[in-house]
Amino acid sequence: MAVVENNDKKTSSIFKQGFIATYEEDCGEWKVLSRFENTVCRATGIAAVRMALADTIKRLHGVTIIAASEISGVAFSTFEAAGFGIFLEENNVMDVLALARKEMPEVVEKQQEQAREVDILQFFEHDLNKGDFCLNMQEVLSKNPQLTSKSILLPYLKNGEFNRLDVICSHIPPWFDRDFGVLGLEYETVNVLPDKITVRIVHAQTL
Repeated sequence: MAVVENNDKKTSSIFKQGFIATYEEDCGEWKVLSRFENTVCRATGIAAVRMALADTIKRLHGVTIIAASEISGVAFSTFEAAGFGIFLEENNVMDVLALARKEMPEVVEKQQEQAREVDILQFFEHDLNKGDFCLNMQEVLSKNPQLTSKSILLPYLKNGEFNRLDVICSHIPPWFDRDFGVLGLEYETVNVLPDKITVRIVHAQTL
C-alpha cells in the first residue's frame, strides 16, 4: 500500500510537498519498503501533472492501493485509470494503514455499485464493423471520477458481446494482465500519443 505523507507521518495531499511511501504488513506490523519525494506538487499545468503522475505510478509498480488526505481531479482519474484503489483519510499514517486495510473491500464494493448506477453504454461508440466498439476511458473517468477502470469495463468484458474493443486511456490498467487470462481475453497497444494510448481488446482465439 502507498501513502502520501508529510514529515510528521500524517497523510497529506498529493498536491502538497511531502513524500510517497510504500508499506507492507508483516506479522501485524507495517514496514516501509520505499519512500520518495512527491514530485506531483511541483508540477505546473495539466501536462506536467500528468507526467509527474505517470512517473509516480511507475515507481509504485505492484501497488494497488494509495492513501492520502486528498487526491482529486486529474490525479484521482489517473490513479483510478491505472487500477489503484484510493483511500482518503486525514490521520496518522499507521492509523490510516490499519483503517484502509479494514475498509478497502467496502470501498471497492461502493465503487462497483456506483458504476452500476452509471449508464456506461452511453460512452461506447460503434465502429465500422459489427461487434467493434471504442471507449474513451479518459472521458468516462473525467465525468465520473468516483469510478475505476475495472468497475467500468469488467461487467462489459464478462458479458463478452463484442468482437473488438478499443480503449483510449492514459495507462494500461495493471489488472489487464492479472484478469485477462481468466476472462479469455488478450490486448495489444495499437496507438501511442504523449498523453494517451489506445489498447485493443479481443477474445484470445481471435488475436
